[in-house]
Order: sequence, then structure tokens, then C-alpha cells
Amino acid sequence: MKTIKIYNTLTAETANENGYWNDNPMNFGYELAEALEFENKEVDLADYADELEGRITHIEIGTKVFKGRLYGEATCTVADDWTDEETKILKEYLTGQYADGWGEGFEQRPITTFEEEEDVEHEDEDGEIYYEPEMIRTEVYVHFWQSEGYRIMTEEEFKA
Repeated sequence: MKTIKIYNTLTAETANENGYWNDNPMNFGYELAEALEFENKEVDLADYADELEGRITHIEIGTKVFKGRLYGEATCTVADDWTDEETKILKEYLTGQYADGWGEGFEQRPITTFEEEEDVEHEDEDGEIYYEPEMIRTEVYVHFWQSEGYRIMTEEEFKA
């Protein structure tokens, strides 16, 4: 058996009662690593790769910082005589998992939450606007698949 790595783009989104907005996944690298450590104990995506049964024995999802950007990293234990065609199938399988299966469930749970004080707009009885500080709970979500700009790459493609 040998190890290969497959990389993919990530996006992060923060949400609170004031709405959703895009954020930089690098801002939450530590929290994401902790969330993935828990996920890897619960789920091994190799168990569901029916098309590659017997050829892949383990998939561990993690992250990698490269050129100042955070990427998803799937570390895969595969047969010694692994082929380029199997890599193509693996990339399609991981994309499906990130878009619909594992990734859909993962991205619906926040990897972290925090509270910040924000000035919240209010209106008094006379219609006057005023601001008061309030604690606002914010949740952070990470997406391993994106409808725009998604890339999944072998280690060679990633480093190129």
C-alpha cells in the first residue's frame, strides 16, 4: 500500500442574525483541523468508495496551507499498483462526497461559534434611530465543494 494526496479548494462562510457573508478559511484553520479530527474518527470515506473497493483502504480528510491559502487535503491509502484511471475515479468520488454526501452534512454544522459585541440599530417610539451594543452569536461554516471556482487536484497538479 502507498499514500497519495488529493487537494481541493475551500470556502468559509460566517453567519449570524444579520446575515451570511464569505470569509477566509485561513481565519479558522485551527477550528477546522479540530472539526476534521473528530470527523475522521467517525467516518472513513474509503468505506463508501464501492468503485474502488479493495484498491483504497483509508481516506483521511485534513487541510494544507499552500502559498498563504488553506486547501482541503485527502490523504488516501491505496494499492501499490494504483493507476491514473483510479485517481480520476477517486477525484470524481471525492467531489461527489464533498458536494452531496459527507461534505453536505459537514458544511451544515458550524465548525465554531463565537460571540462579538456589535452596535445594533434600533428605533424608538418617535422613529429616531439609535444604536446599542449587543452580543451577537456568529457561526462559521466551511465548504469543501463550491458551485463556482471548485478545483480538485492531485499533488502534482496542486504544486504546479
